[in-house]
Amino acid sequence: MKNHPLINTLLTLRGNPRACVYTEPLWCIPHYLYIPFVSVYMSALFLTDSQIGLVASATMFFMAIFALLSGAITDKLGRKKTTLIFDILSWSIPCLLWAFSQNFWWFMVAAAFNGMMQITTNSWMCLLVEDAEKSAMVKIFSIIHIIGQMAVIFAPISAVLVNRFSVVPVMRGLYLFSFLSMTTKFIILFKFCGETEVGKVRKKETANMTIFKILSGYGQIFKRILESPGMMLALGISVIFNITSMILVNFFGLYTTGFLLIPEHFLAYYPIVRSVIIISFLYFVQPKLSRFGFKRPMLTGVLLYIASHAVLLTAPIENLIIPFVYIIVEACAYSLVMPNRDSIVVLLIDPDERARISSIMIVLTLCCSIPFGYLAGWLSDMDRRLPFMLGAALFMIVFVVICIGGKLMERKEDVVL
Repeated sequence: MKNHPLINTLLTLRGNPRACVYTEPLWCIPHYLYIPFVSVYMSALFLTDSQIGLVASATMFFMAIFALLSGAITDKLGRKKTTLIFDILSWSIPCLLWAFSQNFWWFMVAAAFNGMMQITTNSWMCLLVEDAEKSAMVKIFSIIHIIGQMAVIFAPISAVLVNRFSVVPVMRGLYLFSFLSMTTKFIILFKFCGETEVGKVRKKETANMTIFKILSGYGQIFKRILESPGMMLALGISVIFNITSMILVNFFGLYTTGFLLIPEHFLAYYPIVRSVIIISFLYFVQPKLSRFGFKRPMLTGVLLYIASHAVLLTAPIENLIIPFVYIIVEACAYSLVMPNRDSIVVLLIDPDERARISSIMIVLTLCCSIPFGYLAGWLSDMDRRLPFMLGAALFMIVFVVICIGGKLMERKEDVVL
């Protein structure tokens, strides 16, 4: 097993990449314990589908605001300090708010804090990749995805608890556990990681600059993104996958329990099957796909996403098998698309301006995505199949974007497709 590319990469990680990867389970395990039941929990607290969609849109709105500030804050405070401060603000505090939520407004306040995750997403990504070898990027992201999926094996705990005690008290307990586990992770990461070499340079360069002065240079960064066909392609792909991910997270539980009439506790079992497929795919298949580049695996993955939605939308009521078929096909699609998408974004960004370019890319992604949270909720209020019809249509668009974008990049001799 030590000769496997992913195992070898995991064992040979050093410095910040090692600290980032090795502490990830402390965030992933609690996250995947509560995530299948989030929309059902909100519904049990009397939020309508439209309100659930509005909370999703509000979260993206706040994410966009903080994403705009993320590059400047990351450069000013340094990657290490920024990650600790805003991990606590964006995850520890929201977990407490979710645990004690009473109505719609509690979730809206939590959305404001949770939106700060975009600051720590930027700073954490810099910690992970800036001192890592570029040749190891796909392997590192594959490992991170595998860690996340392995955390799902704990999901039956949620299912058993929900089946016995009902969703509201169980979710309150899971959020409190998440607060403890995630906060522990943030402290350990701070202790064992160091400032990156690029971070030291940027921190020194911005020492005498205010946040607003640093932000004043964003116009030029924005222009660089618009002039790069590679970054524009990465942006378009990121927007569509952000929207479709939001639909899946917020409305799959409502669709399966409210429309297909699947018992609530089954929601914890679907992710287990998904994780087994993703782990197997990333471990056995992904290392063999590197010779195909990015384009063909991603196009195949998008076609599988479309097929998975077709399966879900034609599922008979009270049929427990068809949602599992959907999960299997969607998991294969995810395994093909996500590590390659993450690597594309990393490889196309100028490393000397990674924090600020990442910041603008995230802002643009979220600004384009914001209306779709409420739109999906509004559609779900009319018919709980409609958000997934929207998702299928978006995957058809991203298929065309990758086909056309790949050809444009080949003409301009860009590097990844």
